[in-house]
Amino acid sequence: MMHPRTANALIKLYTGDYCPYCWRVKKELERLNLDYEAVDADADGREEVMRLSGQRLIPILTIGDEVLADSSHIIRELRKRFG
Repeated sequence: MMHPRTANALIKLYTGDYCPYCWRVKKELERLNLDYEAVDADADGREEVMRLSGQRLIPILTIGDEVLADSSHIIRELRKRFG
């Protein structure tokens, strides 16, 4: 399924300080020069992660209403859409 480039959609990354997978996604967002909001899932976003993805694992990335999980999948999608 093709996704339109979502340049105007709000991007949120649910992340944690000690998560190497989250660091990989952050680096890719910065490499692509994308604006995003970081939500600390360890401090206050874990319930939101559960609601969005049905799991407790991070990173979770949202682009508008779309939810992406798994760092490898997130990075592939970011490169495909914005790379």
